[in-house]
Formats: sequence, C-alpha cells, structure tokens
Amino acid sequence: MRIFAGWDSWSAAEADLRTVLPRQIVDELGLAFEAAVEWHAGQTRPAGEPYWQHLLQVLQVMATGLGVEDVDLLRAGLLHDVVEDTGATRADLVVRFGECTAELVDAVTIPEVGAGESKDEVRTAYLAKLARAPRDVLRLKLSDRYSNVQRLHTHPRVAKQRSYYAETIERFVPLAGVDERLDEWFGAWANAYSYLTGPVDTVETADKLAAAVHREQVDKSGQPYVLHVRGAADIARGNGADAHQQMAALLHDSVEDTSCTLVQLLDLGVPRQVVEMVDALTHRPDESQDAYLTRLARTPRAVLVKRADIEHNSSPSRQSRLDPGTQARLREKYARAIRVLDEAAGHHG
Repeated sequence: MRIFAGWDSWSAAEADLRTVLPRQIVDELGLAFEAAVEWHAGQTRPAGEPYWQHLLQVLQVMATGLGVEDVDLLRAGLLHDVVEDTGATRADLVVRFGECTAELVDAVTIPEVGAGESKDEVRTAYLAKLARAPRDVLRLKLSDRYSNVQRLHTHPRVAKQRSYYAETIERFVPLAGVDERLDEWFGAWANAYSYLTGPVDTVETADKLAAAVHREQVDKSGQPYVLHVRGAADIARGNGADAHQQMAALLHDSVEDTSCTLVQLLDLGVPRQVVEMVDALTHRPDESQDAYLTRLARTPRAVLVKRADIEHNSSPSRQSRLDPGTQARLREKYARAIRVLDEAAGHHG
C-alpha cells in the first residue's frame, strides 16, 4: 500500500514542493505551515509524534499524490484542524488566509456539541453531510483520513484501531471514488488492515499484522523486512511447525523491532501460546545473547522458530547481499547461537 511519510521539517518539504509547485504558492504554504505550528503548539499525535508531522503528510498526499495545485485547497490541508483542535477561529483564518481557505477548513470541521446533543450524534450528522460535499472538500478530508489511517497499527489502543478501521470502511472508503488514486490507495489499505475485523488467530491474519508492523522497515541488505519473517515462517513450516509456531515466526520480531507490544498482541486476539513464544523470542534490552538464548530454550516450542530464524538469516541469498566483514561476523554469531541452543536443549533434556 502507498505510504506518505511526509517531511521532517518545512525546509525538506519546501525543497520537494518547489519541484511540483510555483515558488509563490510554496511561499504561501510556508506561511500557512508557520501558523499551523503556532496554533498546534505542544500537541502530539496518538503515537507521540508532533502534530505538525500529520499536517505535512496531508499536504504531501494532496500535492505529490493527487497533484493539487490550488493554493487554498493546499493551505486548507495544513490548517484543516486548527478550528476544531486549537483556539483559532474561522474569523482568524479569514483575516490571515482569506475566505476560500476558511470555507474549506469549515467544511471539514466537526461542529461543537450543542445543547441536547451528544458527541456521537454530532459526528454522525457531520459524516452524513460530508458524503454530499463537493469534490475538493472530499479530496481534502480523504487526504486527512489517509494520513490518519496509513499507519493505523501504531495507535497504542487496539480498540481504537478496530473502531477507526470500521468507521473508515463504512464512511470513507465509499467516498474515495471521487478520485481514482484515492480509490486505489484506500482499497489497498482496507485489505492490508483487514486483520482488524476479527481476532488475529490464523497464519493469514498474522501475516497481515506482520506486514503492517514491519511495512517501512528494511533488513541489513535493504530488502523489505517482512520478507525475513515470512522466510522464517516458511522454513519453520518445512521443519514441522504447527500453525501457532508459524504465527510466532511471522511475529517473532514484532515486539523487539517495532512499536507493537505483547499486550497489543493479546488485545488483537493473537493466541496466548503464540504470544508466549513471541515473548520468549524477544531479546530484552541489556540482555546478553547467551542469556537470551538460554531463556529462550526454556520455551521449547519457540526453539524451532528461532532455529528457522537463524537458518533464514544464514541463507546464501541473504548473506550474499552483505559485505564480507558483516558476513563473517554473522556466521560466527549464528554458529554460537546454535551451540548455545543445543547445549541448553541437552541440559533441559
């Protein structure tokens, strides 16, 4: 699926935007970004990143993904949450950026809850109205939504991941047909995160979860990291692993190398036996390699998974992509790991 990483600073954004937009428009967007940072000062996203990173992602979706060139629409991408989430008002937007920008921001702003209304009622009415909105408003809101959902797995609460997925499928995916690119992105996203519709209790759903948490990671040779966990799972299956061990192979690095936690795995419905193996396979901070392997050996069903992990890491196809020094270091590391596991197995036997 398509990922819009955004930019880590305005200067980085500016450099890229100047390749697709006139200088004057980029300069005006710079002023809007400054205002957005000012209004959103101190705010963060659920995963902890500064709020302005989301705003740059929305801008990137619109400017580089959808090819939007209208300055008011692009400005609204940077300012879309200031009325809803900060002390700024529509009047403030009109004064600083004009009526057209303010009108677009107003169109995607959820109204305040009035007397006799509930928050859910107001949101439901807002979403119903949004479905009848003009094309530019839909492109603005869908760009915002795509930024919010493209890394849905990083939200710390699984319940929120599930409810946000369900709402997006029901309310926003049908609107994505307003632009064939949005339609394609949301379609791929819906499939990628479909594991959120139920418990992650099969090899197939564990594979989708692994693909999500490792999506933007690469291994030492620059290959997508998910290929490693899939390779380990394939080897484990060939060595007699049952479904739970194959799931553990797919998820064996999910806690050690991503923001995922053991609690989240349980909340997602990953079987407890699988989570116990993932826990055993997770190298603790400040834990020596020998201590890790000795602890791991106390969970015998996880040892088959670790051996598959080592076998895949040691395969000629992976080793050949590394420099000779790294190859030699890893060969020694993996050989020692096998010796420690063998010794531990003999001891426990």
